[in-house]
Amino acid sequence: MNASASSTDPPALHPDERWPTFFERLLFEAKAALLRIIRRGRDAWADPELVRSRPVVFSSAGRLLAESRSQLWDHAAPRVEQVLNAGKIQNLRVASRRLDGCVFAPGQKFSFWRQVGRPGRLRGFVRGRELRQGCLIPSTGGGLCQLSNALYDCAVKAGFNIFERHRHSRLIPGSLAEQDRDATVFWNYIDLRFSSAHEFQIRIEMTAEELIVQIWSRDEA
Repeated sequence: MNASASSTDPPALHPDERWPTFFERLLFEAKAALLRIIRRGRDAWADPELVRSRPVVFSSAGRLLAESRSQLWDHAAPRVEQVLNAGKIQNLRVASRRLDGCVFAPGQKFSFWRQVGRPGRLRGFVRGRELRQGCLIPSTGGGLCQLSNALYDCAVKAGFNIFERHRHSRLIPGSLAEQDRDATVFWNYIDLRFSSAHEFQIRIEMTAEELIVQIWSRDEA
């Protein structure tokens, strides 16, 4: 899945993939709206440990707990998919700015959506690839799962407490899903949430070819 549903998605990218009917899309939107309301209500009273952290200046102190690297481009993909891949990279860039440098105190619970916020066009998000109900389709905010996958991978490597994680509905060759290290997200009710007994910082870098996600301990030892 991706970040946010859209009511104007064009047909699926591949002719062998069935595009949902109008009724199926309407039902999906209705269910999503209800689940978003339920999630907001539940978080408001049942999860006070959720926080929204602000980025802080990096310190030379601390130690690297975990790192996850993934390729940004699939150079073998058809041209039409390259356009959506560029959109995915833009979405990753926007979301990364809301995560890079954020520090979480011991016991504070990280939430992907609490930190990133709703992926709308007015906030800089564009069309990328979304995996919805087993089909790859274009959608605003599409592609953010590459970032949530990397964060989950790091959290597992660092031995963090995982409170919420959802697998994708379809395995994408070469992705972390093949290693059972994927974490799909969909605004706002399908989230990724974890915490640590120690203070930690999330650091993210995007090169021309790679997304690099790291989790650092603020302690030197």
